[in-house]
Amino acid sequence: MGLLGVYMMVNQDTLDNLRKFDGDELIEELEELEESDEIESYSIDKLWDGLHFLLTGVSANSPIKGNKLSEAIVGVDVFETDDEDFVSYTEKDNLPEIYNAMKNVNIKELEEKFDPKIFKKNKIYPAIWETDKKDALFKDLINEYNGLLNFYQKVLEKNMHTIFSVY
Repeated sequence: MGLLGVYMMVNQDTLDNLRKFDGDELIEELEELEESDEIESYSIDKLWDGLHFLLTGVSANSPIKGNKLSEAIVGVDVFETDDEDFVSYTEKDNLPEIYNAMKNVNIKELEEKFDPKIFKKNKIYPAIWETDKKDALFKDLINEYNGLLNFYQKVLEKNMHTIFSVY
């Protein structure tokens, strides 16, 4: 299976409620939310680390505080969890800058510098970075980028917060 990344759109009450939990209780609450029809979500599947590396040049394991492209992928504030899980949130006040940073990414430049060998060398998750699949891998990354950009646009329109989880 692997470590799957999911973004969820939440209102203030849901975010406040989630802040009461940590560790396994937080993960249980998130799983219940994800399975319910109460919230809208976007699954980036396993490409969260690859997209972070493509946009920032570093793994999502080393988020860049204050870098809006890094925060677009891994969130702004982190919940307390165990070492195996990662859960963060981004409050709605931070989303306009994040969305604008993403919207202003030059896809052509990303394509020119995209090199699966560098992803492989840096052990970017998942271990799929093969040179003979370069075009397909880049297409997959850009599809996830566009999906996340569209998700953020919806979040902004609805004036909500986001939760990002990997478990």
